[in-house]
Amino acid sequence: MNKATMPLITLLLVTTTGCQMYTPGGNPFFNGPESAATYQSTAEVPKTVTLLDTRSGEQLFVMEIPVGKKLVIDFLKDSGDNEVLTPDLMMWEVFPSDVSYGPLSNSMTVPNGWSRRLDVTFRESSEYAHPIADRPLRVDEVNDQPDWWTIEGGEMDTTDPSNGYDE
Repeated sequence: MNKATMPLITLLLVTTTGCQMYTPGGNPFFNGPESAATYQSTAEVPKTVTLLDTRSGEQLFVMEIPVGKKLVIDFLKDSGDNEVLTPDLMMWEVFPSDVSYGPLSNSMTVPNGWSRRLDVTFRESSEYAHPIADRPLRVDEVNDQPDWWTIEGGEMDTTDPSNGYDE
């Protein structure tokens, strides 16, 4: 390997995996205690995230993450409005599951790291994601069906699945 190949491979790795900031389990390069946390809700495991003030037991934030979405939470130290009670700032956003990066546009002041706790609970798994609005619908009308479906017939516009080979 020459000297130019190794930096190119490193740059390629960083750009392909380094931009995946909001993934459950964290980013492989920038994950740490100061990085954003991602909680993804699926049809099998819908999640609820609760932020508690451990000094009083008060629930400060409760989010039932919709199925097919993910909640991203990031805490910024010393950015709150009260040095004693709420010295930190919590930034958060709900994204679709396929989004890897984006701005966190919601915020609230929260207690410091020693006085808060995030609880993640699982809801009953009988929820489903809402269907995509612009998905193709089933064709039931005769006028909407392809030519090969009618009595007169016509050329099929799909490959034969029993053939097994591309033509």
